[in-house]
Amino acid sequence: MNPLIHIGYEDEHILVVWKSHGLLTSGNSRKTLRLFVRKMTGLKHIEPCHRLDFATAGWVVFGKTAHAIRAVNELFHFGEVHKLYWAICHGTLSGRISINLPIEGKPSATTIYPKAFGTLAQSSALTAAVIQTHTGRTHQIRRHLQAVGHNVVGDDKYPNAQGIYTGRGLFLCAHELAFSHPLTGEAVEINSLPSKKFKTIPWVHKVLNQRILPLSSSE
Repeated sequence: MNPLIHIGYEDEHILVVWKSHGLLTSGNSRKTLRLFVRKMTGLKHIEPCHRLDFATAGWVVFGKTAHAIRAVNELFHFGEVHKLYWAICHGTLSGRISINLPIEGKPSATTIYPKAFGTLAQSSALTAAVIQTHTGRTHQIRRHLQAVGHNVVGDDKYPNAQGIYTGRGLFLCAHELAFSHPLTGEAVEINSLPSKKFKTIPWVHKVLNQRILPLSSSE
């Protein structure tokens, strides 16, 4: 049974859809976002133009043709896609943090904007933050937050020194994408609330309620 695919944007060239937590973007598995999108659209050659980690939820851009795929790939390669994430991380962040640390020898930049503070069951102090990535390195947010001692809650690959909170998986969600359509020039902006598990935390929900946005998927 295929999951319900939430569409944020679609035209003859590209499709932007929501990926749930715990789903591969692509690969050889029988359960990938790419497979579900191909079944939904009937397009055998539609491909994701970038990827989100298995444990991360959020918007993914697909190209419907080889030309569209190459064009969107170039946007990501040259940093022309505005990307925002919601995350919950360990510790208390008192203000905006800019992180400029190379990853695998390549320049990498991330900015963290704290939005709310609280705890989860048996956890120490936590911060919910909006995070902007200025580059697109593998596991960039997770690596940068670990480097400054504010690991993403639920991260088993880059864990917090005091242990992993395993109650609800990784708290990382790509909730906003914006870019100039490479083939039409249209301004494309997809902006949603983060996934359900963020919205069920009272101190995060309070902040999210202040934003007038469409709801994301329930996952």
